[in-house]
Amino acid sequence: MVNPLDAILEALQNMQDAIDEIKVRKNITPEKETLQDYDKIIKHLEDSIADMINAVVIFQKYGKAL
Repeated sequence: MVNPLDAILEALQNMQDAIDEIKVRKNITPEKETLQDYDKIIKHLEDSIADMINAVVIFQKYGKAL
């Protein structure tokens, strides 16, 4: 059985990797509309990361109890 906290931490890392990849693509994309969409994607992912970090804080409150 997978520890929920471990799953969240892995998801956080995957989301950060996705943000980093989008930033690289953003640097090589000349199309204005695509750049704007990349900015929107990054913003949504960053907001999601913030929410997930809040969940991690709650998980850590209970240690291994969850």
